[in-house]
Amino acid sequence: MRSVALSAVTLFCSLFFAAAAQADRCQQIRAGLDIGSGTTKIAVARVNVCQLRIEKMLYQDQRAVGWNEALAHSTDNQLSPAMTQEGAAALQQLITQAQRFHPQRISGVATAVFRNASNGQAVIQQLQRQTGAEISIISQQQEAKLGFLSAKAALNDPAIRDEQLLVWDIGGGSMQMTAWQQQGGKLVADIYQGRLASVTLKNFILTVLKNTPEAKSPNPIGSWRQSVLRFVQFYAANEVSPQIKQDVAGRRVIGIGGVHGSSLRNQLPGKPNNYTLATLKQLSQQQVWKGDSELSGNYRATDVSNLLLVEGYMQALKIDKVTIVEASLIQGVLLQ
Repeated sequence: MRSVALSAVTLFCSLFFAAAAQADRCQQIRAGLDIGSGTTKIAVARVNVCQLRIEKMLYQDQRAVGWNEALAHSTDNQLSPAMTQEGAAALQQLITQAQRFHPQRISGVATAVFRNASNGQAVIQQLQRQTGAEISIISQQQEAKLGFLSAKAALNDPAIRDEQLLVWDIGGGSMQMTAWQQQGGKLVADIYQGRLASVTLKNFILTVLKNTPEAKSPNPIGSWRQSVLRFVQFYAANEVSPQIKQDVAGRRVIGIGGVHGSSLRNQLPGKPNNYTLATLKQLSQQQVWKGDSELSGNYRATDVSNLLLVEGYMQALKIDKVTIVEASLIQGVLLQ
């Protein structure tokens, strides 16, 4: 009997330590970077690489870096050495803080402005040399799929199916809407890849409507509000595919990225986790009369036009409500 008991104990110990070893192999500390057109973000997390799940966020931070603004004012469609150094300094600050958690890898993605600049790849290679991070310029389609993955991870609800969601990601230089549907027994992505975004709308107001291309900010927008909304509505109605319009009608719309998660949310009373078209309309009617001195934060120049950008799309696509989820591309980067 004693030998049987010892054998049982031995078996239990073997299974216990095997499970512990497997759990240890599944755990990684990872750092993820999202180098966007106007903001550089970082996050460090404990990731279960076996189950592809973020178990705990350890550190998150971001810096305002005006890549898209610099490219918009460039005469040769290149990001200048001075802009590159500014971006590298901000990135190094973030990475230095992240290294306190001893990540096993530091990887990231770069988006629209680096796709558009003629020297975008060279700039990213320089950032990699200076910081040691692995950074890839991703296509807008990859950006859309990564945004969806990030939103789903941030929702952290296993009961939600991909087909129930439409993820709306707005940054400085691009906009994506992503929905998945069953087609021929497999999931297929419907993706809207838009070029009208936070900085591009701001520049449209300055150059086309106000004829002040050298100005830093369009504020106050004032009586130009209706003209901006008509432009955005027309653009959305004509650029967004019929399939995405159909997807919007029956799904929960999830807003991610800097425009939803920071700009809009920080302007809405109480910083809610969702908003309606009616709420947004009421807010934009007030905010358009404010100048930069009456606004706060690093993104004052685009905050009010962001309201009009989202309001115009919601009107054109008949979106009544958006749920804000604290996600960028980073969650997807950490899981990949």
